[in-house]
Amino acid sequence: MGERENRVRWLLLLLAFAVIVVLAALWRAPVPLSDLWSAAPEQVGTARRIFLDIRLPRLLAGLLIGGALATSGAALQAVFRNPLAEPYLLGISAGGALGATLGMAFQLPSFTWQEVQLFDAPAALAFIGSLVAAFLVYRLGSSTASPATFGRGGAERATLLLTGVALSAFLTALMSLVVALSPRPDLAQQTTFWLLGGLANATMPKNWLLLATLIVGIGMLLTSARDLNALRVGDQEAASLGIAVGALHRKLLFAAALMAAAAVSVAGLIGFVGLLAPHLMRLVFGSDARTLIPAAALGGAALLAGCDAIAQRAVPPVELPVGIITALLGVPLFLFLARRV
Repeated sequence: MGERENRVRWLLLLLAFAVIVVLAALWRAPVPLSDLWSAAPEQVGTARRIFLDIRLPRLLAGLLIGGALATSGAALQAVFRNPLAEPYLLGISAGGALGATLGMAFQLPSFTWQEVQLFDAPAALAFIGSLVAAFLVYRLGSSTASPATFGRGGAERATLLLTGVALSAFLTALMSLVVALSPRPDLAQQTTFWLLGGLANATMPKNWLLLATLIVGIGMLLTSARDLNALRVGDQEAASLGIAVGALHRKLLFAAALMAAAAVSVAGLIGFVGLLAPHLMRLVFGSDARTLIPAAALGGAALLAGCDAIAQRAVPPVELPVGIITALLGVPLFLFLARRV
C-alpha cells in the first residue's frame, strides 16, 4: 500500500508540474494574460482573439502531441524491450513526412466549411503515411518469423528495430527525391516545417483529432497493462502464461502508430520526446505499465509544452522550431542509452 501511495504522490506532483508549465507557457509576451481583462476595451478583443485562436490551440496541441509521442514511445519500448525505440527512430515519423511532402508537391486541395478547415490534404497524407510506415516496419521486420511466433526471440526484435531505422533513411531519401524533382520552387521551404517540427499550424479541429487518437491509444495500452508487464520478463515467458504474444505486439504497434501518426500530421517530425519522457518517467515510477503509461503521457505533455515555450523565447524575435529543442535535449540521452544497451 505504501508503494501505491508513493506512486500516486509522484503522479500528483507530475500533474502539478504540468500545470506550472502550462501557466508559464501562457504567461508570456507579447500579449500578457492580464490583457484579457484589464486592458483598454479595444485591446481586450484583440487579446482574446490572439489567445483563443493562436495561443490556446497551440498550447493544447503541444500537450496532446507530447502525450501522444511519449505514450507511443513507451509502447514501442515495451514491444522491443529496448529504451532506444521511439517513433522518430523507427520510420513512423518519416512516413508521415513523406506523405505530407507528396500532398504539397501535387498541390492536393483542402476543404473548408464556414471558415473551418475540415480536410487538410498534406496532414491527411501524413497520417496515412505514418500508419503505412508502421505496417511496413512490422511486415518487413517479421518476415523471417510466422505471425504466431514473431517476437519470441531477441533476433526478431533486433531485426524489427534495424528495419525501422533503415526504412526511416529510405523514406527520408524518397522525400528528398520528391523535393528535388518537383517544379515547385517553394516546396523545399514548406518541407522544412515537417523536417524540423513545429506547432504553428495547430488548430482546435486538429486538436480534437489528437485528443481522440490519444484516448484510443492510451485505452488500448491500459487494457493490455497486465500483458505489457508480462513482456518485461520475456516473450517466451509471457507466451507460457497464455498471452498471444504476436497479437499483443500487433496491438501495441497499432496503438503506437495511431498516436504518432496523428502527432506527425499536425506538427511534423518532432523527435526524441518518445525517448526522453518514457525514460525519465521510468526512473521515477518504475516499469509497471499501469503507472508508466499515464505518467509518460503527462511527462511528454509537460516536456513538449515546455520545449515549445523555450523555442518561442530563446532567440527573440525569431521563433525556433520546437524539434530543434527536443533534439538538443534528446540526442545526448540517446547517446548515453546507446552505450548501455
